[in-house]
Amino acid sequence: MKGIEAKAPAPAQRSEPSRALDFWTPAPALAPYVSGYHFYSIDVGDAGTFSDIFFPAWANIRFTFPSGAWRIKLGNRSFDPVPAAALFGPTSHAGYAAGRSGSLVGAGLTPLGWTRLIGVDASHYADRVVPLEPVVGDEARMIGEALEAGETADALFDAWLLTRLAASEPEPPEVATLFALINDPAIDTVAELCERLDLPQRALVRLAKCHFGFGPKRLLRRARFMRALTRLTKEGKGRWAEEAEQAGYFDQSHFVRDCRLFLGRPLGEFVALPKPLMELSMRQRSRVLGAPAQALHLPPVPALHKSTTN
Repeated sequence: MKGIEAKAPAPAQRSEPSRALDFWTPAPALAPYVSGYHFYSIDVGDAGTFSDIFFPAWANIRFTFPSGAWRIKLGNRSFDPVPAAALFGPTSHAGYAAGRSGSLVGAGLTPLGWTRLIGVDASHYADRVVPLEPVVGDEARMIGEALEAGETADALFDAWLLTRLAASEPEPPEVATLFALINDPAIDTVAELCERLDLPQRALVRLAKCHFGFGPKRLLRRARFMRALTRLTKEGKGRWAEEAEQAGYFDQSHFVRDCRLFLGRPLGEFVALPKPLMELSMRQRSRVLGAPAQALHLPPVPALHKSTTN
């Protein structure tokens, strides 16, 4: 991967923004904890600003150049501007982003990665974007300065996150097990999660909120919704009912309610919105990292189950 260009692209003589993005896999030892590295660059040209959409997701660490270039709305919360070095908590709402020319480079964290690399209660950061430095200390500034100086981003992230991983305590085995279960289309009730984890519901709720950001019911709904939405985004309007049913919905009205919950608007309105960066991201992420959206990402199977076989 090339070094990150910290400055905004030179203005272009055209009316539409141009967009570039890429994804990279982390070091093998980080595979259970980091869903991948990503890079976005937008030149708005004569348009002045851009707008696009991010799917509900797990947590992300992100650095933007120049500082203050972008803003984002999650549900009824607006973060304007996004901090130059930011921690995006796990989200249950689509992110509606806008801004001017600039670049963003980041690392996606799985729930296991949140536990090992961040190590605080995820529910305190759910659907929020906060400055990174109060969470990880001066490391945020050092990484930002190294990126701005042109250091290779994936190697820089690997070295930084491997050091944090080595200094952390092993994650509870239940975190990996729950991570696998909530992404299993055959699991659709909290009672099934309790049974498979051998936990009472109250303990399961505490586990889920602390490491995943949300209660188990919300996590199951988000996973089912994202399976349907990513299929529908590819297939188009004519397949809505069929794809929703295949994702686990009993009827289309149930899916419509989840559209309002997770997207903040009806599906037809969401589909009609221009979202070229999101659509390009789905294709590229599938090719490089194996899933069209981070919320559907799973670490390698051996890593997921290693703690339950010891």
